[in-house]
Amino acid sequence: MPYSNSPVFTPAQRVQNYRYAIRNIVTHARKLEEQGRTVTYLNIGDPILYGFQPPEELIEANIQALQLGHNGYSPSSGITDAVLAIAEDARKRGIPTSAEDTIITFGASEAADLVCTSMLNPGDEVLCPAPGYPLYNAIIAKLNAREVSYTLDPRHGWLPDPDDIERKITSKTKILVVINPNNPTGEVYSKETLQQFIDIARRHRLLIITDEVYHKLVYDATHIPLASLAGDDVAVITIDSLSKNYMAPGWRTGWMMITNSRLVPDVRQAFIKLADARLCAPMTPQFSIRAAMQLDSTYHDTIVRRLRSQRDTTISMLNSIDGISCNQPEGAFYVMAQIQLADTPFTTDEEFVLKLLEEQQILFVHGSGFGTSAEDGFIRIVYLPGTDVLEDVYTRLATFLKSL
Repeated sequence: MPYSNSPVFTPAQRVQNYRYAIRNIVTHARKLEEQGRTVTYLNIGDPILYGFQPPEELIEANIQALQLGHNGYSPSSGITDAVLAIAEDARKRGIPTSAEDTIITFGASEAADLVCTSMLNPGDEVLCPAPGYPLYNAIIAKLNAREVSYTLDPRHGWLPDPDDIERKITSKTKILVVINPNNPTGEVYSKETLQQFIDIARRHRLLIITDEVYHKLVYDATHIPLASLAGDDVAVITIDSLSKNYMAPGWRTGWMMITNSRLVPDVRQAFIKLADARLCAPMTPQFSIRAAMQLDSTYHDTIVRRLRSQRDTTISMLNSIDGISCNQPEGAFYVMAQIQLADTPFTTDEEFVLKLLEEQQILFVHGSGFGTSAEDGFIRIVYLPGTDVLEDVYTRLATFLKSL
């Protein structure tokens, strides 16, 4: 029977709950660009768009790998030298792991997907921070599992409440997700807060995913790897990548490291089985991993110096605008600012973001895309552009708010 004009196929139900605000909101910006208007994008954390590049040592190692003919399939869990280099560096930072417990993935995103796919059955629950990175929500929805949000409190430095987390644990809870430094708030957790996560996982026999893809982009705080506090009785998966720490997002090279794998032998085997099923890890960028692990501090000192200046400009200018307040992030390159919606015609954060885009061609992301309440008026701002661009953006933002 020939196809009619009416839809024949319908998407799976799981896609109805699949949201990714960072990308979805770009559709509105593209429409403005089609009208000939120039949009300033502060919605996505792609450092390459703003003049950052990976270290030369990593680029050279990648090029050399291509020239030497390393263009075939990689071992599915990664080449030996790469996983050895990762495990050696991890142990120096206090993360108990081994090369055998390290898997190279297509970016940190695939690492998160491998863990969740290996662990979750339909109806299982995952504790995720709110606000938090929407990738986890998307993966959990795809698996017909359930995301349970634990609140990060903006009035207390975006810290979690351990009692709130424990109240939400049920017999179906399998995983506790921690993002440190946090995306979207930029907060870096203290040893005390990290220990609270460990204690909760220990009491309730939860596996912890700790997403630490910004751990080298830290300002005045000290980043402590969560797995370094795990002892010998809490299973932890540490996720890392070249994307943000080394400014190479397009290389799609990440990894996961298991701490206390003897506690999860069957799950570890499931990780490897899924890695085998997708055939191989990304090949040539793996040859830059040892160079990354051996890099001296000069590169990151320069990067952090620039980011600190842009952060300070952001905090100073935003907090000087009537109707806006923001925190002081200690890591990554994001800030969560709060708009006093009661003083505007808007009832949700997304309404504000879309009107600002229409009037000033500035694109932020509404906080509810990361799990805050829409009526609370939070927006996430990427402060990767130079200070001249940021000063112009915040001046126009102030003009827009004054017009309201």
